Amino acid sequence: MKLTSWLCLAAPAFAAVLATSATAAPLPAPNCGLTAANNCLYFDDFTVYSLALLNFQAGAGDVNGNDPFKVDTNGTALQNAIVVATGVNGQGSVNTDISATGIDQAHETPTGNLVNFQTSSANDGAAGAGIANNSTATWDINVNTLNAFLAGGQLEFYFNLNQTNSQQSTYLETPQDALGWMAVTLTDANGANLKTFWLDGDACTGPAGGRCDPGQSVSQSQFNDGGNADLLGDQTAAHDEWAYIHGALCVDPAGAVIHLGACGQGDPANAESVNQNLGANAAAFALVSDQLNFWLNSGFYDGGKMSVDLRMAALTNGYEQLLILAGPATQIPEPVTIGLFGAGLIGVGLLRRRRKKA
Repeated sequence: MKLTSWLCLAAPAFAAVLATSATAAPLPAPNCGLTAANNCLYFDDFTVYSLALLNFQAGAGDVNGNDPFKVDTNGTALQNAIVVATGVNGQGSVNTDISATGIDQAHETPTGNLVNFQTSSANDGAAGAGIANNSTATWDINVNTLNAFLAGGQLEFYFNLNQTNSQQSTYLETPQDALGWMAVTLTDANGANLKTFWLDGDACTGPAGGRCDPGQSVSQSQFNDGGNADLLGDQTAAHDEWAYIHGALCVDPAGAVIHLGACGQGDPANAESVNQNLGANAAAFALVSDQLNFWLNSGFYDGGKMSVDLRMAALTNGYEQLLILAGPATQIPEPVTIGLFGAGLIGVGLLRRRRKKA
């Protein structure tokens, strides 16, 4: 039994979209880390998959066009996805086929040499009609519009990396690397009860036993310093480091990650570099937050909005893109989880009643 009934209300047009927008193979169950058989990494609230690594582990080798986990991010594919950010050539023509109301046009990502980016009024697309408290500082969508598009599937973000092999910065290991950061916030129909889900580098430097491997030769996080324009200066200390985006991974023949970054001197003779810098036409990474999907599926934020604050640093080519696609059906929480969630909603309801009496 679903928590809410909105899943039954998706329009047929969204069903047609889903038929062409999902990956050819669903994302595997997460087994995150940097040892044999691992297939993802954690960055705070998000599980991050390298699609290039998944293709390699599936025996398909480098991404070449006929890969089980390839996701197109070009041309008509943009019309079959919800687009949060894209390059100038596609920025004004996406999202119009998805819905006439309740969704912003994409923010425009830059092109240039060591350019930084964050969603702002300067690169905001056309504002979606009917979004309460729509902000030019974030990309916004009505939760009802988003849920209709997902049609019961989990929300999956897809990001493509399009860096050059030159224009070396002083704070990145190689020119193919970049820095990324994202905050996704849900707001209820009353404009309150904000809940934010983070993708950043702070989980890599957190408590002992955390989700990152400090023994790696290249860190998964990068301090927010003057070299990348201090774009995270408005965040608390818990979310003020970048997620480090590697242009390549070094793996063994079975696809086990030897280290982040390309193979080099000192690596085993049979080690191979897996390219994650796939360019403007193919997604490099899939980003999934179980907690975000739980709350989208709860009904608590129906009538509210979802906002995306995306930031990137050290872009050396441009046309990085962030898309939303629908994955497999969101798993129904266990009965205990539903009970706890229900108790929380009852508590919120009692609190509102007390406020009204006061």
